[in-house]
Amino acid sequence: MARKKRLRFAALKTMVNVVEERQCEPGWFDTFYGPQTFVVLELGCGHGDYTLALARSRPEHGVLGVDRNGARLWKGAEQALAEGLTNACFLRAQVEHLEDHIPSGRVSEIWLPFPDPLPKNRQADRRLPSPSFLERYRRMLRPGGAVHLKTDDADLVAYAEQAVQTVGGRILQGVDLLPCEAGTPLAVQTTYEKRYRQEGRSIYARTFCLG
Repeated sequence: MARKKRLRFAALKTMVNVVEERQCEPGWFDTFYGPQTFVVLELGCGHGDYTLALARSRPEHGVLGVDRNGARLWKGAEQALAEGLTNACFLRAQVEHLEDHIPSGRVSEIWLPFPDPLPKNRQADRRLPSPSFLERYRRMLRPGGAVHLKTDDADLVAYAEQAVQTVGGRILQGVDLLPCEAGTPLAVQTTYEKRYRQEGRSIYARTFCLG
């Protein structure tokens, strides 16, 4: 392991805004956010582009970035500390295990910005908008909570729309994105989106509820 990566992994263990799955203490969620707070999740957050942007724009809301890659997650957590974003926390964990760490009904929105499309048929159950994941999201979301997907992959959009119907949800908004109005969550651009836009790819956004 490279020295820089080792240092980042060591730093994660000391950061007050990082929780690691293996060290999750019961009640950590209420301790950090408060017992009445609803949070916004960014899943597969990488460097935490959405986590940071949402924490800046919604200081009254809790925001949680989730990723299994500690080296990537460190960057977002470090930036949140530098900016004093006390409403932002980062959880290093597998998405499959989220229900072990987040109380039911305490999530107001879930963001899936540019998830891995996992195009092979045998990978379908591992896609973040798959029916099995949508059922997990439903249990975590508060009534009326929404899931937001952004991707450059048209096949993943079609798959997600079918998956939402399969679990009894519905599409609230569908946009094949043009440049977004500044200041809106959809205007946030991850590293991937910036690259894809430079390459001239279409960017799709869908918002859905799970009933």
